Amino acid sequence: MHSLYASLRNEVWKLALKKKNWFFLLMTLAIPVGAGILLANFQSGFGLGVMTSGDYPIAMLGLFTGFLLPLFVFMGAADQFSGEHGDRTMKNALTRPISRFKVFASKQAALGIAILVYLLAALVGSSIASLFLSGSLKLGDTLDWLIAYGAAFLPLLALGVAAAFLAQFFSSGIGALAASILLYVALRAGAFFFPQLNSYSPTAYLNWHTLWLGDSLPAGQIGSVFMFLAACCILLFTAGFYFFDKKEL
Repeated sequence: MHSLYASLRNEVWKLALKKKNWFFLLMTLAIPVGAGILLANFQSGFGLGVMTSGDYPIAMLGLFTGFLLPLFVFMGAADQFSGEHGDRTMKNALTRPISRFKVFASKQAALGIAILVYLLAALVGSSIASLFLSGSLKLGDTLDWLIAYGAAFLPLLALGVAAAFLAQFFSSGIGALAASILLYVALRAGAFFFPQLNSYSPTAYLNWHTLWLGDSLPAGQIGSVFMFLAACCILLFTAGFYFFDKKEL
């Protein structure tokens, strides 16, 4: 257990030392604040009330889960696996007295922690921006924000596990990142022409946080989506570790 904790701490530290991760973190904070100020000026200038303070963080979450956070997840998975393989730094982790499973699990866990940090940053930025918009804030609004941003974690985690699985087939971070983005775009676009794809792709549930909002929660639908995303995480994690364990370094 101590070796797993040490490996996880090392992986989190490596993510924290990358300047591009800090850049994306600052962008996650700045984008909702800047957009909120612009929207507030636009609405006050034209006398419109398109977006209220209570709705803004939920609207921003849809933007983050649809584009910005998946991009970060793909970059993180590509750097942790294919990037380190291409840089010949993966051997440093595997030469320590720790199993390959613990190395793989700690990388996945570090990516999950990073997703939580980015969601928290997005929530903070959106909450600050909501103060510039019209409409009074209620306790129920704040609870909805916390629930929605918390619910967004699971589909993003499933996306991260899928990206890590895909990264096992590439020896460079750029190749893995490009493949992840292309596959993501293909799945999202393909769902418009073949709606049945939504039943088999975790990308179709990036907005499942909307199910958690409202007075009556569709418990059956939430439960079925949760089981599907959890199954995706387990299966893709197992398959990803299989190829990671067999990979020659």
